[in-house]
Amino acid sequence: MIKNEFIAKIEGHGSLNVNWQKNKVQLNILEGERLFEGMLVGRTCEEAHWITPRICGVCPVAHHIASVRAAEAALGIIPNPTTELLRELLLCGQIIQSHFLHLFFLSLPDYIGLDRGTELAKYDPTSFKLALSLKEVSDEIVFLVGGRSIHPMTTTIGGFHKIPDKESLNKLLKKLKSTETAAKKTVELFSSLNYPELKVDLELISQHGLSIVSVSSGKVSECKVKKSLIKNYKKDFEEIVKNYSTAKFARYKKREALTGALARLATSKNYKEYKEKIDFGNPFFNNLAQAFEILIYHQKAQNIIEKLFKSKLDSSLAKPPLNPPLKGIGAVEAPRGGLYHELHLKTDSGKKSDKNSIIIYANILTPTVQNLTSIEKSSQVLLDKSKNRSPKERERLLKMLIRAYDPCITCAVH
Repeated sequence: MIKNEFIAKIEGHGSLNVNWQKNKVQLNILEGERLFEGMLVGRTCEEAHWITPRICGVCPVAHHIASVRAAEAALGIIPNPTTELLRELLLCGQIIQSHFLHLFFLSLPDYIGLDRGTELAKYDPTSFKLALSLKEVSDEIVFLVGGRSIHPMTTTIGGFHKIPDKESLNKLLKKLKSTETAAKKTVELFSSLNYPELKVDLELISQHGLSIVSVSSGKVSECKVKKSLIKNYKKDFEEIVKNYSTAKFARYKKREALTGALARLATSKNYKEYKEKIDFGNPFFNNLAQAFEILIYHQKAQNIIEKLFKSKLDSSLAKPPLNPPLKGIGAVEAPRGGLYHELHLKTDSGKKSDKNSIIIYANILTPTVQNLTSIEKSSQVLLDKSKNRSPKERERLLKMLIRAYDPCITCAVH
Protein backbone atom coordinates (compact mmCIF):
# COMPACT_ATOMS: atom_id res chain seq x y z
CA MET A 1 0.00 0.00 0.00
CA ILE A 2 1.20 3.49 -0.86
CA LYS A 3 -0.05 6.22 1.44
CA ASN A 4 0.16 9.92 0.62
CA GLU A 5 -0.19 11.70 3.97
CA PHE A 6 -0.57 15.48 4.29
CA ILE A 7 1.77 17.05 6.86
CA ALA A 8 0.07 19.49 9.22
CA LYS A 9 1.74 22.07 11.48
CA ILE A 10 4.46 23.15 9.06
CA GLU A 11 4.78 26.37 7.08
CA GLY A 12 3.36 25.59 3.62
CA HIS A 13 1.96 22.47 1.97
CA GLY A 14 3.75 19.14 1.75
CA SER A 15 2.99 15.46 2.11
CA LEU A 16 4.70 12.16 2.77
CA ASN A 17 4.45 9.44 0.15
CA VAL A 18 5.15 6.19 2.03
CA ASN A 19 5.41 2.84 0.23
CA TRP A 20 5.02 0.36 3.09
CA GLN A 21 5.79 -2.70 0.94
CA LYS A 22 9.09 -1.27 -0.34
CA ASN A 23 9.76 0.64 2.89
CA LYS A 24 10.40 3.85 0.93
CA VAL A 25 9.46 7.43 1.70
CA GLN A 26 9.29 10.54 -0.48
CA LEU A 27 8.75 14.12 0.62
CA ASN A 28 6.31 15.74 -1.80
CA ILE A 29 6.29 19.54 -2.02
CA LEU A 30 2.88 20.58 -3.29
CA GLU A 31 3.01 24.35 -3.78
CA GLY A 32 3.53 25.94 -7.18
CA GLU A 33 6.79 27.65 -8.09
CA ARG A 34 6.61 31.40 -7.45
CA LEU A 35 9.51 32.61 -9.63
CA PHE A 36 10.70 35.50 -7.46
CA GLU A 37 14.12 35.44 -9.12
CA GLY A 38 12.47 36.13 -12.48
CA MET A 39 10.41 38.94 -10.96
CA LEU A 40 13.58 40.76 -9.93
CA VAL A 41 15.13 40.86 -13.41
CA GLY A 42 14.55 44.25 -14.99
CA ARG A 43 13.86 45.93 -11.64
CA THR A 44 16.17 48.37 -9.90
CA CYS A 45 18.36 46.91 -7.18
CA GLU A 46 16.57 49.13 -4.63
CA GLU A 47 13.35 47.25 -5.35
CA ALA A 48 14.84 43.85 -4.49
CA HIS A 49 14.62 44.31 -0.73
CA TRP A 50 10.96 45.32 -1.01
CA ILE A 51 10.02 42.36 -3.23
CA THR A 52 11.92 39.41 -1.71
CA PRO A 53 10.50 39.68 1.85
CA ARG A 54 7.14 38.74 0.30
CA ILE A 55 8.58 35.27 -0.23
CA CYS A 56 7.77 34.58 3.41
CA GLY A 57 5.70 36.18 6.17
CA VAL A 58 7.58 34.20 8.83
CA CYS A 59 11.13 35.31 7.92
CA PRO A 60 10.78 38.52 5.86
CA VAL A 61 13.59 40.27 7.79
CA ALA A 62 16.11 37.67 6.66
CA HIS A 63 15.17 38.06 2.97
CA HIS A 64 15.10 41.84 3.35
CA ILE A 65 18.63 42.04 4.78
CA ALA A 66 20.04 39.42 2.40
CA SER A 67 18.77 41.45 -0.58
CA VAL A 68 20.15 44.69 0.84
CA ARG A 69 23.53 43.06 1.41
CA ALA A 70 23.57 41.61 -2.11
CA ALA A 71 22.87 45.06 -3.59
CA GLU A 72 25.55 46.65 -1.39
CA ALA A 73 28.09 44.01 -2.40
CA ALA A 74 27.29 44.63 -6.08
CA LEU A 75 27.63 48.39 -5.60
CA GLY A 76 30.76 48.15 -3.46
CA ILE A 77 29.06 49.81 -0.48
CA ILE A 78 30.41 49.25 3.04
CA PRO A 79 27.82 50.20 5.73
CA ASN A 80 28.90 51.99 8.91
CA PRO A 81 29.16 50.17 12.29
CA THR A 82 25.81 51.55 13.55
CA THR A 83 24.05 50.08 10.52
CA GLU A 84 25.67 46.67 11.02
CA LEU A 85 24.73 46.56 14.72
CA LEU A 86 21.13 47.55 14.03
CA ARG A 87 20.82 44.89 11.34
CA GLU A 88 22.17 42.27 13.75
CA LEU A 89 19.61 43.44 16.32
CA LEU A 90 16.89 43.15 13.69
CA LEU A 91 17.96 39.57 12.94
CA CYS A 92 17.88 38.72 16.67
CA GLY A 93 14.23 39.74 16.72
CA GLN A 94 13.57 37.74 13.55
CA ILE A 95 15.06 34.52 14.93
CA ILE A 96 13.16 34.79 18.24
CA GLN A 97 9.94 35.53 16.32
CA SER A 98 10.31 32.45 14.14
CA HIS A 99 11.62 30.03 16.78
CA PHE A 100 8.91 30.68 19.38
CA LEU A 101 6.19 30.25 16.74
CA HIS A 102 7.58 26.91 15.62
CA LEU A 103 8.41 25.56 19.07
CA PHE A 104 5.20 26.40 20.93
CA PHE A 105 2.55 26.14 18.23
CA LEU A 106 3.88 23.63 15.68
CA SER A 107 6.25 21.32 17.57
CA LEU A 108 5.30 21.31 21.28
CA PRO A 109 1.80 19.82 20.69
CA ASP A 110 3.52 16.60 19.50
CA TYR A 111 5.21 16.19 22.88
CA ILE A 112 2.39 17.10 25.27
CA GLY A 113 -0.48 15.28 23.56
CA LEU A 114 -2.26 18.15 21.84
CA ASP A 115 -3.63 17.97 18.33
CA ARG A 116 -3.01 21.61 17.41
CA GLY A 117 -1.22 24.68 18.67
CA THR A 118 -4.43 26.63 19.20
CA GLU A 119 -5.22 24.28 22.11
CA LEU A 120 -2.14 25.46 24.01
CA ALA A 121 -3.87 28.38 25.76
CA LYS A 122 -6.48 26.06 27.31
CA TYR A 123 -4.43 22.97 28.15
CA ASP A 124 -1.02 24.49 28.92
CA PRO A 125 -1.53 28.17 29.87
CA THR A 126 1.95 28.42 31.41
CA SER A 127 3.62 27.59 28.09
CA PHE A 128 1.17 29.83 26.28
CA LYS A 129 2.19 32.79 28.47
CA LEU A 130 5.88 32.09 27.69
CA ALA A 131 5.07 32.17 23.98
CA LEU A 132 3.17 35.46 24.28
CA SER A 133 6.04 37.04 26.21
CA LEU A 134 8.56 36.04 23.55
CA LYS A 135 6.24 37.20 20.77
CA GLU A 136 5.80 40.58 22.38
CA VAL A 137 9.50 41.30 22.87
CA SER A 138 10.61 39.97 19.49
CA ASP A 139 7.91 42.01 17.73
CA GLU A 140 9.13 45.09 19.63
CA ILE A 141 12.71 44.53 18.45
CA VAL A 142 11.67 44.29 14.81
CA PHE A 143 9.20 47.17 15.11
CA LEU A 144 11.69 49.55 16.73
CA VAL A 145 14.51 48.88 14.25
CA GLY A 146 12.53 47.95 11.13
CA GLY A 147 9.53 50.26 11.43
CA ARG A 148 6.95 47.49 11.75
CA SER A 149 6.89 43.97 13.19
CA ILE A 150 6.86 42.24 9.78
CA HIS A 151 8.19 43.38 6.39
CA PRO A 152 10.65 46.07 7.59
CA MET A 153 10.52 49.46 5.91
CA THR A 154 13.35 51.50 7.46
CA THR A 155 16.24 49.48 5.99
CA THR A 156 17.77 50.70 2.75
CA ILE A 157 20.91 50.25 0.67
CA GLY A 158 23.77 51.78 2.63
CA GLY A 159 21.98 52.04 5.97
CA PHE A 160 18.59 53.04 7.37
CA HIS A 161 16.03 55.68 6.42
CA LYS A 162 15.54 56.18 10.15
CA ILE A 163 17.32 54.79 13.20
CA PRO A 164 15.99 54.51 16.77
CA ASP A 165 17.18 56.98 19.39
CA LYS A 166 18.89 55.92 22.61
CA GLU A 167 15.80 56.53 24.72
CA SER A 168 13.81 54.04 22.61
CA LEU A 169 16.67 51.56 22.73
CA ASN A 170 16.80 51.90 26.53
CA LYS A 171 13.08 51.06 26.79
CA LEU A 172 13.67 48.00 24.60
CA LEU A 173 16.61 46.93 26.75
CA LYS A 174 14.43 47.09 29.88
CA LYS A 175 11.82 44.98 28.08
CA LEU A 176 14.46 42.43 27.14
CA LYS A 177 15.75 42.22 30.70
CA SER A 178 12.23 41.70 32.04
CA THR A 179 11.50 38.89 29.55
CA GLU A 180 14.79 37.01 29.84
CA THR A 181 13.14 34.71 32.38
CA ALA A 182 10.69 33.61 29.68
CA ALA A 183 13.61 32.70 27.42
CA LYS A 184 15.25 30.71 30.24
CA LYS A 185 12.01 28.89 31.05
CA THR A 186 11.67 28.00 27.36
CA VAL A 187 15.07 26.31 27.57
CA GLU A 188 13.93 24.44 30.70
CA LEU A 189 10.72 23.32 29.02
CA PHE A 190 12.33 21.96 25.86
CA SER A 191 15.20 20.42 27.82
CA SER A 192 12.63 18.37 29.74
CA LEU A 193 11.06 16.76 26.66
CA ASN A 194 11.81 13.19 25.55
CA TYR A 195 13.03 13.29 21.96
CA PRO A 196 12.71 10.12 19.85
CA GLU A 197 15.96 8.26 19.23
CA LEU A 198 17.50 8.60 15.78
CA LYS A 199 21.01 8.60 14.30
CA VAL A 200 21.59 10.12 10.86
CA ASP A 201 24.89 10.84 9.10
CA LEU A 202 24.54 14.44 7.91
CA GLU A 203 26.71 17.48 7.18
CA LEU A 204 25.84 20.34 9.54
CA ILE A 205 26.48 23.70 7.87
CA SER A 206 26.32 27.38 8.82
CA GLN A 207 27.81 30.75 7.89
CA HIS A 208 30.70 32.28 9.83
CA GLY A 209 31.94 35.61 8.48
CA LEU A 210 32.86 35.14 4.83
CA SER A 211 32.84 31.34 5.07
CA ILE A 212 30.50 28.38 5.12
CA VAL A 213 31.62 26.04 7.88
CA SER A 214 30.59 22.40 8.16
CA VAL A 215 31.04 19.40 10.40
CA SER A 216 29.83 15.82 10.11
CA SER A 217 27.04 15.07 12.60
CA GLY A 218 29.05 12.28 14.20
CA LYS A 219 32.22 14.33 14.64
CA VAL A 220 30.96 17.48 16.38
CA SER A 221 32.77 16.57 19.61
CA GLU A 222 36.04 16.22 17.66
CA CYS A 223 35.70 19.82 16.39
CA LYS A 224 36.62 18.75 12.85
CA VAL A 225 35.15 21.83 11.18
CA LYS A 226 35.70 22.41 7.44
CA LYS A 227 35.47 25.75 5.62
CA SER A 228 34.65 27.05 2.18
CA LEU A 229 34.04 30.59 0.96
CA ILE A 230 30.50 31.98 0.67
CA LYS A 231 31.44 33.50 -2.70
CA ASN A 232 31.76 29.92 -4.01
CA TYR A 233 28.35 28.82 -2.72
CA LYS A 234 27.07 27.86 -6.20
CA LYS A 235 29.98 25.45 -6.63
CA ASP A 236 29.40 23.85 -3.23
CA PHE A 237 25.61 23.53 -3.46
CA GLU A 238 23.99 21.32 -6.10
CA GLU A 239 20.24 21.84 -6.58
CA ILE A 240 18.42 18.76 -7.86
CA VAL A 241 15.00 18.65 -9.55
CA LYS A 242 12.76 15.73 -8.54
CA ASN A 243 9.62 14.80 -10.45
CA TYR A 244 7.48 14.64 -7.32
CA SER A 245 8.40 18.06 -5.94
CA THR A 246 7.90 21.66 -7.02
CA ALA A 247 10.90 22.63 -4.86
CA LYS A 248 14.51 21.77 -5.63
CA PHE A 249 16.52 19.53 -3.28
CA ALA A 250 20.05 20.79 -2.52
CA ARG A 251 23.18 18.88 -1.54
CA TYR A 252 26.28 20.48 -0.05
CA LYS A 253 29.53 19.08 -1.51
CA LYS A 254 27.65 15.92 -2.52
CA ARG A 255 26.37 15.44 1.05
CA GLU A 256 22.93 15.66 2.62
CA ALA A 257 23.12 18.78 4.76
CA LEU A 258 21.25 20.18 7.73
CA THR A 259 21.26 23.93 8.32
CA GLY A 260 19.66 26.04 11.05
CA ALA A 261 19.81 26.12 14.86
CA LEU A 262 21.27 22.63 15.30
CA ALA A 263 24.01 23.32 12.75
CA ARG A 264 24.82 26.77 14.18
CA LEU A 265 25.40 25.26 17.62
CA ALA A 266 27.43 22.37 16.17
CA THR A 267 29.79 24.67 14.26
CA SER A 268 30.15 27.28 17.01
CA LYS A 269 33.23 27.42 19.22
CA ASN A 270 31.02 28.65 22.08
CA TYR A 271 28.05 27.36 24.10
CA LYS A 272 29.74 24.26 25.47
CA GLU A 273 27.11 23.95 28.22
CA TYR A 274 24.37 23.76 25.58
CA LYS A 275 26.23 21.50 23.18
CA GLU A 276 26.70 18.88 25.91
CA LYS A 277 22.91 18.45 26.09
CA ILE A 278 22.40 17.87 22.36
CA ASP A 279 22.73 14.78 20.19
CA PHE A 280 23.90 16.37 16.93
CA GLY A 281 23.24 13.18 14.98
CA ASN A 282 19.55 13.35 15.85
CA PRO A 283 17.50 15.97 13.90
CA PHE A 284 14.76 15.86 16.57
CA PHE A 285 17.17 17.89 18.73
CA ASN A 286 16.75 20.86 16.39
CA ASN A 287 13.82 21.70 18.67
CA LEU A 288 16.10 21.96 21.70
CA ALA A 289 18.71 23.86 19.68
CA GLN A 290 16.04 26.43 18.75
CA ALA A 291 15.11 26.82 22.41
CA PHE A 292 18.76 27.46 23.26
CA GLU A 293 18.92 30.00 20.43
CA ILE A 294 15.93 31.92 21.79
CA LEU A 295 17.98 32.58 24.92
CA ILE A 296 21.22 33.13 22.97
CA TYR A 297 19.68 35.74 20.65
CA HIS A 298 17.69 37.30 23.49
CA GLN A 299 20.96 37.93 25.34
CA LYS A 300 22.74 38.95 22.13
CA ALA A 301 20.08 41.61 21.54
CA GLN A 302 20.82 43.05 24.97
CA ASN A 303 24.56 43.09 24.25
CA ILE A 304 24.03 44.86 20.92
CA ILE A 305 21.94 47.60 22.56
CA GLU A 306 24.62 48.11 25.19
CA LYS A 307 27.21 48.47 22.41
CA LEU A 308 25.00 51.04 20.70
CA PHE A 309 24.79 53.00 23.97
CA LYS A 310 28.58 53.22 24.12
CA SER A 311 28.91 54.55 20.58
CA LYS A 312 27.75 57.58 18.68
CA LEU A 313 24.77 56.57 16.58
CA ASP A 314 25.54 57.21 12.91
CA SER A 315 22.50 57.62 10.66
CA SER A 316 24.47 58.44 7.50
CA LEU A 317 24.04 56.34 4.35
CA ALA A 318 27.15 54.76 2.85
CA LYS A 319 27.69 55.61 -0.84
CA PRO A 320 29.01 53.45 -3.72
CA PRO A 321 32.51 53.96 -5.15
CA LEU A 322 33.07 54.99 -8.78
CA ASN A 323 33.70 51.51 -10.20
CA PRO A 324 31.69 48.90 -8.26
CA PRO A 325 31.84 45.18 -9.16
CA LEU A 326 28.13 45.06 -10.18
CA LYS A 327 27.91 41.49 -8.87
CA GLY A 328 27.21 40.74 -5.23
CA ILE A 329 26.13 38.07 -2.76
CA GLY A 330 24.14 38.79 0.40
CA ALA A 331 24.37 36.02 2.99
CA VAL A 332 22.35 35.82 6.21
CA GLU A 333 21.82 33.21 8.91
CA ALA A 334 18.02 33.08 8.74
CA PRO A 335 16.02 31.23 11.44
CA ARG A 336 16.16 27.99 9.42
CA GLY A 337 19.79 28.41 8.30
CA GLY A 338 21.99 29.93 5.63
CA LEU A 339 20.19 32.17 3.13
CA TYR A 340 21.93 33.39 -0.04
CA HIS A 341 20.83 36.20 -2.37
CA GLU A 342 22.88 37.06 -5.45
CA LEU A 343 22.36 40.07 -7.75
CA HIS A 344 24.07 41.13 -11.00
CA LEU A 345 23.50 44.72 -12.10
CA LYS A 346 23.95 46.96 -15.12
CA THR A 347 23.77 50.70 -15.62
CA ASP A 348 23.01 52.78 -18.69
CA SER A 349 26.14 53.96 -20.47
CA GLY A 350 27.59 57.05 -18.83
CA LYS A 351 25.44 56.79 -15.72
CA LYS A 352 26.81 56.25 -12.23
CA SER A 353 26.13 52.89 -10.57
CA ASP A 354 23.71 53.41 -7.70
CA LYS A 355 20.47 52.07 -6.20
CA ASN A 356 18.74 52.64 -9.57
CA SER A 357 21.03 50.15 -11.34
CA ILE A 358 19.02 47.43 -13.11
CA ILE A 359 19.06 43.77 -12.05
CA ILE A 360 20.01 41.46 -14.94
CA TYR A 361 20.42 38.26 -12.89
CA ALA A 362 19.10 37.08 -9.52
CA ASN A 363 19.58 33.86 -7.59
CA ILE A 364 18.19 32.84 -4.21
CA LEU A 365 19.10 29.72 -2.22
CA THR A 366 16.93 29.22 0.86
CA PRO A 367 17.59 27.10 3.97
CA THR A 368 14.65 24.76 3.39
CA VAL A 369 15.89 23.87 -0.11
CA GLN A 370 19.13 22.81 1.58
CA ASN A 371 17.26 20.88 4.27
CA LEU A 372 14.84 18.98 2.02
CA THR A 373 17.47 16.40 1.02
CA SER A 374 18.34 15.90 4.68
CA ILE A 375 14.67 15.63 5.67
CA GLU A 376 14.10 12.90 3.11
CA LYS A 377 17.24 10.98 4.17
CA SER A 378 16.36 11.29 7.88
CA SER A 379 12.81 10.12 7.16
CA GLN A 380 14.15 7.07 5.33
CA VAL A 381 16.48 6.22 8.23
CA LEU A 382 13.58 6.55 10.66
CA LEU A 383 11.44 4.29 8.48
CA ASP A 384 14.23 1.69 8.32
CA LYS A 385 14.78 1.75 12.10
CA SER A 386 11.10 1.52 13.09
CA LYS A 387 9.96 -1.62 11.26
CA ASN A 388 8.77 -3.19 14.50
CA ARG A 389 6.30 -0.35 15.12
CA SER A 390 2.78 0.03 13.74
CA PRO A 391 2.21 2.06 10.56
CA LYS A 392 0.26 4.62 12.59
CA GLU A 393 3.12 5.10 15.03
CA ARG A 394 5.67 5.31 12.22
CA GLU A 395 3.57 7.97 10.48
CA ARG A 396 3.39 9.94 13.72
CA LEU A 397 7.16 9.83 14.18
CA LEU A 398 7.81 10.78 10.56
CA LYS A 399 5.61 13.86 10.89
CA MET A 400 7.27 14.82 14.18
CA LEU A 401 10.65 14.51 12.49
CA ILE A 402 9.68 16.77 9.59
CA ARG A 403 8.24 19.33 12.00
CA ALA A 404 11.51 19.25 13.98
CA TYR A 405 13.28 20.65 10.90
CA ASP A 406 10.84 23.59 10.90
CA PRO A 407 10.60 23.61 7.07
CA CYS A 408 9.37 26.71 5.26
CA ILE A 409 7.80 25.38 2.07
CA THR A 410 6.90 28.78 0.64
CA CYS A 411 10.57 29.76 0.84
CA ALA A 412 11.51 26.48 -0.85
CA VAL A 413 9.29 27.20 -3.86
CA HIS A 414 10.36 30.85 -4.09
